[in-house]
Amino acid sequence: MPEANKLNHVDLASRTIIGYSEITVLPTDPTLKSIHLDFRQGNVTGAFVSGKAASWDYEDGSIATHTPTFTESARTVHQYSQFEEKLAPVIDENLNGELVIHFPRGVKVQQQDPFSTALSFGNASAFSRHESPDVAASTPSLARTDLYNAFLPITVRVEFRIMDPVMGVAFVTKNSEHRYEHAYTFSNPYGISTSCWLPCVDGLWERCSWEFEITVPKTVADINRIQTNGIDDDKDEEDSERDIVVACIGDLQQETTHASDNSKKTVTFVLTSPVAAQHVGFAIGPFVQTNISELKESDEDEGQHSSSMEVYAYALPGRQDEVVNTCMFMHKAMEFFVREYSSYPFGTFTLCFVEETLDDMEPYAGLAIVSDRHLYPAEVIDQIYPVTKYLTTLLASQWSSVNIVPKNWNSLWVTIGLCGYISGTFLRRLMGNNEYRFRLKKDAESICELDIGRQPIGHPDLEFPIDKSTLEFIKLKAPVVLHILDRRLTKSGGSFGLTRAIPKLFWQAMSGDLTNGALSTSHFQRLCEKVSHVKLDSFFQEWVHGSGYPIFRITQRFNKKKMFVEMGIRQVQGVEMPKTKPLHEESFVKDAKKYLRGESLESTVRPVFTGPMTIRIHEADGTPYEHVVNIKDSFTKLDIQYNTKYKRLKRRLRTRDKPSANVAVASAATSGDSIDEGELDGVLLHSLGDVLSTDNEMEEWRLTEWTKEEEDQMTDEAFEWLRVDSDFEWICVIYINQPDYMYASQLQQDRDVVAQYECIKYFADAKPSPIYSTILVRTLMDRRYYYGIRMEAALTLAKYAIPELDWIGRYHLLKAFQVMFCFPDSLIPEANEFSDFTTYFLQKTIPLALSEIKDGTGRTPLPIKEFLLDLLRYNENSYNMFSDCYYVAALMTAISNAISSEPEEKPQFNFDFTFDVSDKGATGTNDKLAQAKFVQKAMVEIDRCQRMDRWMPSYQNVVSTVSISIKEKLSQLGTIEPSMSDMLQYTRADLFDALRLAAFSAIMSIPSLYTAPENKATLRYVFKTILTDHSYHIRLCMVKLIGRSLGKISMHKYGRSGKLGNGVGTFLIVEESGGEITESRKDEYRRSNLEGCVEIVKEQFSEVETLKTGLWELLTSPALGILEKRILLDICAILYDVRQTKLVKLRIPDQKQIVAKNLGHGKIKIFRVDKPRSVRPVTPPPTIAGPPVSSDQGLDMESKTVRLPLPQNRIKLNIKIK
Repeated sequence: MPEANKLNHVDLASRTIIGYSEITVLPTDPTLKSIHLDFRQGNVTGAFVSGKAASWDYEDGSIATHTPTFTESARTVHQYSQFEEKLAPVIDENLNGELVIHFPRGVKVQQQDPFSTALSFGNASAFSRHESPDVAASTPSLARTDLYNAFLPITVRVEFRIMDPVMGVAFVTKNSEHRYEHAYTFSNPYGISTSCWLPCVDGLWERCSWEFEITVPKTVADINRIQTNGIDDDKDEEDSERDIVVACIGDLQQETTHASDNSKKTVTFVLTSPVAAQHVGFAIGPFVQTNISELKESDEDEGQHSSSMEVYAYALPGRQDEVVNTCMFMHKAMEFFVREYSSYPFGTFTLCFVEETLDDMEPYAGLAIVSDRHLYPAEVIDQIYPVTKYLTTLLASQWSSVNIVPKNWNSLWVTIGLCGYISGTFLRRLMGNNEYRFRLKKDAESICELDIGRQPIGHPDLEFPIDKSTLEFIKLKAPVVLHILDRRLTKSGGSFGLTRAIPKLFWQAMSGDLTNGALSTSHFQRLCEKVSHVKLDSFFQEWVHGSGYPIFRITQRFNKKKMFVEMGIRQVQGVEMPKTKPLHEESFVKDAKKYLRGESLESTVRPVFTGPMTIRIHEADGTPYEHVVNIKDSFTKLDIQYNTKYKRLKRRLRTRDKPSANVAVASAATSGDSIDEGELDGVLLHSLGDVLSTDNEMEEWRLTEWTKEEEDQMTDEAFEWLRVDSDFEWICVIYINQPDYMYASQLQQDRDVVAQYECIKYFADAKPSPIYSTILVRTLMDRRYYYGIRMEAALTLAKYAIPELDWIGRYHLLKAFQVMFCFPDSLIPEANEFSDFTTYFLQKTIPLALSEIKDGTGRTPLPIKEFLLDLLRYNENSYNMFSDCYYVAALMTAISNAISSEPEEKPQFNFDFTFDVSDKGATGTNDKLAQAKFVQKAMVEIDRCQRMDRWMPSYQNVVSTVSISIKEKLSQLGTIEPSMSDMLQYTRADLFDALRLAAFSAIMSIPSLYTAPENKATLRYVFKTILTDHSYHIRLCMVKLIGRSLGKISMHKYGRSGKLGNGVGTFLIVEESGGEITESRKDEYRRSNLEGCVEIVKEQFSEVETLKTGLWELLTSPALGILEKRILLDICAILYDVRQTKLVKLRIPDQKQIVAKNLGHGKIKIFRVDKPRSVRPVTPPPTIAGPPVSSDQGLDMESKTVRLPLPQNRIKLNIKIK
């Protein structure tokens, strides 16, 4: 079904699109009389079927709530249910088509000659979004193709006009000297966005070829010349002469001057590969093109297969250097995907960086529209990995998500997972195996934290229209599931895992064997089974159609008599896994809606997970022996054969007996030089962690060694250490009862970064010990470790800063920072030097670790706070070639963590009755006064950084953004007083979106914003910003902020709770009764569960008139899209009860009074009577006879309205005025 679209005029100045859409329809029913198309927020100016004028019916559900009829019938937010009924057809999973084109007389479906040549597009879409994909899947493709070829095609042409769109397409207007007019499409909400600017059959499953003719101004100067009828504006001459560029799907065919207007040009693009309307888009603006393929060095990948695919990048003027720095790897990614998986499904790949778009990627066929927030200069370090991963995933989506689409919504995880998996394989090639495995392990850890009370990824809990941000958990879990699937397929024997399945799948899509390019979970499972010859039913049931994860408790002991390692593996997730997920403000609205609907929020825990598991035992001779066991039951007992037949090697020699060896090891660890083997004669060298081993270093660093008894115990052990799931075949939590010295050996001798990370996690959860701190600080100081492991070691050392160990963890962290980043024998930091990226990340992490140190009262010690403040105060970056904005942000965050650790004062009974009138603590220092002074000094320093960021802006104002977030957190804790005026200045439209949203978040998290009369104007300003802001990203995020802020206020008590007593010295004088303590505990309990949070929100905000008016104005405004209104409806459902009333507006003459008489049976008679003449004051109008009415019913002479209750059984109301 080809579709030709001509946008006759795209006016960037007036935000208008005028054009027509011509669709070739292949009939399947000879009685077809009309065509249903999707189209919203536009006007249809004409329709033609096979060249003849046709009639049409057009009902845009997205604007049904803006009509006068609706606003007259529903006037308050309590009538939001009427709004929901109007919006229901638009937010339904299956759209019925707003535009109906009726066939004119003389046009009918005709059969074609069965002996004629088959149509070139006879193998088009196998099923449509407008029919059930599951039903259509049962239709044989051959029969469907024959049916298509049975009738002649019909051409439908729809002429349309769109003005000021709010969905689907964005116009960015010029509002500063550094901004250029441009326009682009975006695909959020998912599956219904293209029909917001083009009449079509929207969705994922109606695929066709496309042709676009787009008419635009030739240059920047022509934009306003067209608008002002030839009058030029005063613009920069260079900018005025910039050409307007069109980036669109398909291949550029021609670019010609407009036939009747020389200031315009027409650009034609053709895409022959069938794609869905969801993956159709364009961008128009004064973009500058960069050929990324030309960045490849001449000797790069010499002798390897090189892809001929071109990669281009477009960006607004002045961003070319950032484009090159950001995208320099893209040609490598293209070559990798083509070589490893399949040829590129389209002609070229184009990246277009635009302003004000969402952070979510917008993949189209051969085109990707990306936010310019992802561009970064060469001096910024922290954006390297996240942006590289983001753009790589964007390129991978061309194969899986655009060329291959999910067959239904339950198969969405397959395309998302394949996209993430193949991008991960490239990142492993680009950045190394350690980086890949470490981040994969962190992702698996995040899944174990989040996969509680969630639906399976194979049956996602989707809300329509789909917001792409709600798919984040699927994006996290699906690639990891495919990774463990690959490991299991590889272990099955003779299989290459997904490295064979994925190329075959892409080949099926390219050759047409994959019907309609739609991939289902069942098809993917069958393909994997065919390639590996392994049944995967249990795997898909557990990891795709099931949720949760296993928790293993493993016991082991060595049986010397039988020479066996006896192991027991028990699954305990049914006992230890939480039933409900913890409350979080991000998901508050969605969870609250489920609660109000009566849906269960508890997770169904699978008692048993099955599958192979690899156990690796490092025996006494140092050889690792792998054993694959099959887990089938909740408890598995194993007897693993021991292989070493001779006496165990000595663990280590005391290296202090060979000082030359210590020097060699330490030098190699710190500098990376080679080691003279002669110096190590007689020393069993551990591969890692053999630093700081001389007597002087051990004394200086306060290190300890294993005792003689512990070393003897190590000698008696039969093996060095063992690992369970050593090949990363499970997403799970594992607890092994092996001794601590085995974990130490694993950390020092196992080269696998995942094994090292498991050891760090063990030491983080174990009871603190000086020897553990020694192991961790040696890990921190050994450069041979992967930098992520060193960062984790630094964060773990903070847990060893306790008085029982003489604060050894604090000493080790300070000593490490001093040696690496300070002047000799001083804690004054040297000037920044970030050329070594691994050292830079350590320099950021150690202050954050120090901020987590707490003393016995739960406070961060004052010397640590002063040290962190000095790091910020004396930070010097003048001679550093890299930006320190993220480092400064990390220092400010560390300081805020140290401040926010101040505990609330709670009543406690101290039987020391010694009065200390100076209010000094046991240490003799005025602790409260010192802490208060430090908070004041810290805020002065943070304000200084914020002012400096205003004068010399950092990258995307990162410093100011973090500063505002810190103030929000400290205000919520009651440490500082919130200042709305300070935050409001950062909400201006000319600032970065992240900074503006941080400021709005801080403002909207203050409870008094909604309740205090003096803050009404600020609240109205927030609502007006949502209505009038030019950025769709800001509007959508601020609507989400309303729900998130309500959740945050209900879950956390704003500011410090009132003091329960007032003591002098260490003596407590109780002033309040125990009732206040009980109320405080009740309040804490309510805030800890969803039911209580919903009650708190209703109690505090349901009767706030400004909030009611603002929400209703947002709901009924045409300035917001469908997605924003669906979110607002969810918020209203939490805050307000539905009132089945209807407001009737009546004119009341002054000489008459109204009398309402209840006639019974749901009938009310209202009539006028003359007022009695009397000199006495006029009495109030009589009450309505009949049943008593509520406070919001009756007659209101001021507003001249009558409130009438709507009967629940829909009895007809006869209202007559005499």
